[in-house]
Amino acid sequence: MSVRPVSYRLTGPPTPLTRRRLLGRAAAAGLLATPAAALLNACATGSGDGDDNGNEQERTAENPFGFVPDSRVDAVFFTGGFGTEYPNALQEEFQRHWPEAQVGVVTTETIATEMQPRFAGGNPPDFLNNSGDDELALDGLVNDGAVIPLTELLDAPSLDDPSKKIRDTLTAGVEEAGSFGGTMYSLNFVNSTYGIWYDAKLFRDNGWTPPTTWSEFLDLAGRMKAAGIAPFINGNANGLWYLQNVLMEWINLEGGHEAVIAIDNLEPDAWRQPAVVTAVNRLQEMVDSELVYPGMEGLTHIQAQQAWLDREAGMLWCGTWLEAEMSDDTVLAEHEVSGGIPADFEMTLMAPWAPSDNPALPPGCVRNQPGEPFVIPTNAANRAGGLELLRVMLTKSFAERFIELTGSATVVQGTGLEVDSVAFRSAAEVAATAPDALNWKWEGWYNAKMYVDTMEPMLGELMAGRASAQDLIDAMQAAADEVREDSSIEKFTREA
Repeated sequence: MSVRPVSYRLTGPPTPLTRRRLLGRAAAAGLLATPAAALLNACATGSGDGDDNGNEQERTAENPFGFVPDSRVDAVFFTGGFGTEYPNALQEEFQRHWPEAQVGVVTTETIATEMQPRFAGGNPPDFLNNSGDDELALDGLVNDGAVIPLTELLDAPSLDDPSKKIRDTLTAGVEEAGSFGGTMYSLNFVNSTYGIWYDAKLFRDNGWTPPTTWSEFLDLAGRMKAAGIAPFINGNANGLWYLQNVLMEWINLEGGHEAVIAIDNLEPDAWRQPAVVTAVNRLQEMVDSELVYPGMEGLTHIQAQQAWLDREAGMLWCGTWLEAEMSDDTVLAEHEVSGGIPADFEMTLMAPWAPSDNPALPPGCVRNQPGEPFVIPTNAANRAGGLELLRVMLTKSFAERFIELTGSATVVQGTGLEVDSVAFRSAAEVAATAPDALNWKWEGWYNAKMYVDTMEPMLGELMAGRASAQDLIDAMQAAADEVREDSSIEKFTREA
């Protein structure tokens, strides 16, 4: 993930969130701890309709945001699973359209740590890729009025075809994925598919079949252990958002969409539903039965993924940023690993197996949605420039370049049709053949209290054997009850 939820993610999806979307932790909580009024008073609050410093010119069909052609755009990118090359490629693409402009590219893995002081100080960037383990909580940014709605971006003419609005050039679900209360605040650029990754060559050589039920998983896990391979691995040092996705996928599969809708809508005792109890107990069973990689509590997500690539483990959860992430020498070096992807490794995605033998949803269901969020700060010095940079990013030309550099699909329609990658093709097939889509919202809506303060630490304790499944359930229900009763927190609901 962009870790990600990061992550998310890493990447994903994130954001949201994917992703690679590990959602913001201590620094993000620091932003949320700042009262909204204090945060906004510390900034030169703008209206969202134009740049307060006059950094805008007349709006036209060709220049819908009034971008000043020779101005500078301050752009900050998360450098996780999508590597370090694509921000420079976007800079080049932007200057192809606006040759007199300057784009200041900053890349970092610590978004919240570096950006929270800038938001509080009134000098946020013009364009922010808000992703990773240390991302700013989007719900906090929205509630504090710190980022602008992106409706005008969606309604702007496409650079590829000015007769079309940008919203009509994007794949389904983009607006919903970045919306709060029916308004889109973040553009999720990467079309991520999430699930369980395995080496098709390893499986073929051993006569193994991807599992779809819990019994099938247990049978395969026994065979893997007999071969000296840990069945499942995760980087618990910074990748607990990944495990949260495993858990939520199981809850969705086991209890159907009604189970996750009840959780999202903060219904009483939603975290005590039978589907939740089954899913959380399966995580504990994996720990108790030693079906997870020993010592993974101390591994980063990159270290865990390298152990998987070294065939020390059979399966791991991740999004479609995985191949690009493990092909980036800079990322590997930062996590003190070497090796990358072996030449004979067939990186392949499968849908998650169910936590029982009689789930509510059929086999093959996956979470496939837009992730890797981009936002425009309200108090950016050059909001028009930030919006125009997003418009350029949503061209087919740049989308194809992004796919080439990262191996990840985008939300721009009609792109990625010629990619030659086992990982890319397997993910596309899984997404195309899925009988239903897995989806939940609570982690984005109530990130600070329910994920950062509760789910993430409880998952860490559970996977380390220091907490029980019941402890996690009780903690999550208490957090949900607290959010529901807190009148200062805006509530969101969904019907489907």
